[in-house]
Amino acid sequence: MKAKTIKGNSLDEISQALEASLSDGYMPTLAIVFLSIKQDRAAICQLLEQKDISIFGATTAGEFIDGDIGEESVVIMLLDMKKEYFHCVHFETGDENILDVAKRAGELGLKTFKNPAFIIASGGISTDGEMIIKGIENAVGPEVTIFGGMAGD
Repeated sequence: MKAKTIKGNSLDEISQALEASLSDGYMPTLAIVFLSIKQDRAAICQLLEQKDISIFGATTAGEFIDGDIGEESVVIMLLDMKKEYFHCVHFETGDENILDVAKRAGELGLKTFKNPAFIIASGGISTDGEMIIKGIENAVGPEVTIFGGMAGD
């Protein structure tokens, strides 16, 4: 697996950086994206989706990559991981209990992979991260690997 990182302060800069990364034949399948709420999230997602790149990410309160710290910018790690090795899912919690939503996520992971691990990004100041962990553990078991955090806005 090969990884490349790109960064920019606008959709145009990200588009140019993406094209430069792809110019040598590199074909990423997954983008881990962290960006400021000031950026056009939908346009950046569309740019990546047009290249058939799956997206995982969240908004931030500061972006860092390759030793640089930015504000109101976009940072992306591009990975050429085999598509059968990952599955990106978005759950809207709405009025649902976060424990139940997390358990559903765990059940889906277990249905999709023999030994699933989870990278989670959650939003909402009132979201209880401990309930996310507990819900996934309820479905998969206490030895499950979970990594992640809360969105920045």
